[in-house]
Amino acid sequence: MLQAILTGQAKSIALLGLALGLFLYVLPSALSFLKGQKRFWIVLLLNLVLPLANLAFIYALGSAVPDIIPRLMTMLQGSFGARLQAILLVVYGPAWIALFLWTLKAGPTSARLLSAQQTKAYDVIAALPLILWFAYGALQVRPVVVGDGALILAGNASLFTWVQFFSLLAAGCFDLLLVYLLVVRDRPVGKSKGILPRVFGFVGTFLGVSILQLPVAHLSLGEQLLAAFLIGVGSLGSFLVLWRLGKSFSIMPEARKLVTGGPYAWARHPLYSVEMITICGTALQFQAPASWLIALLVVALLCIRSHYEEQVLAENFPEYGAYRARTKRFIPGVI
Repeated sequence: MLQAILTGQAKSIALLGLALGLFLYVLPSALSFLKGQKRFWIVLLLNLVLPLANLAFIYALGSAVPDIIPRLMTMLQGSFGARLQAILLVVYGPAWIALFLWTLKAGPTSARLLSAQQTKAYDVIAALPLILWFAYGALQVRPVVVGDGALILAGNASLFTWVQFFSLLAAGCFDLLLVYLLVVRDRPVGKSKGILPRVFGFVGTFLGVSILQLPVAHLSLGEQLLAAFLIGVGSLGSFLVLWRLGKSFSIMPEARKLVTGGPYAWARHPLYSVEMITICGTALQFQAPASWLIALLVVALLCIRSHYEEQVLAENFPEYGAYRARTKRFIPGVI
């Protein structure tokens, strides 16, 4: 698995599942830290030894249910579903549930932990899963870009190879720019309230990669060129918009700095406009209708996320109202 990850060959959906599993595992510690609880360090220590605590509980239960240990061992040697159930029992068993419920209880807070959430270091750590995700996206396109580049240098490249090379190169540069901006961006001065804006932000960010797990569609040369062209134009446009957005870039609906120049003088969300072009090109390459259904969901989530973004920007920048009145949301002069 590690070798597949390092070479960019691991499936994105498998990595997403692994990331979600790790997130759920450390959720008690994350919640305790976000609440600034004084007992955070105790919660963190207990979180690290949860599997041992769950195994101890299972062995203790063995005296009342003698066959539970043999059944667990059989599950670990059985099918994928059986192994998954056994792992969930060991990792997210009674000890995890008890620790999670404990973090939900109110308790004394630490001013030091609360102030740590306002630092740049915290912003980078919070963005680390996305940093790794986008870095892996660049790693995945590298073999194809290198192969197409070799064909171009050897003079054996077809028209499709040229288009694919520049479209994937733009996509890789876009991913790397996202990594850079997530590291150097300014700290937010305002955030959307509630859990829904964050859910829409994360789901919209990760849902698009699920298209890549669908069967590849059998396209004509013209359709392949169109797909590569859309991906290339969308990725290049995203790169240029992000370059202008700079340190104000956010994944979640947050306010960092109001940008109204460059592409943002034409539309309030030019990045989402070019991302929609990219997702259409991606959907074209994979088996319909599932790919187009996912693409429509991504577009819908982008529209919803833009609504939350405008709310938080209006709350933090009084001049945003005038800017919103004179510019369209996605397409200049249209919508």
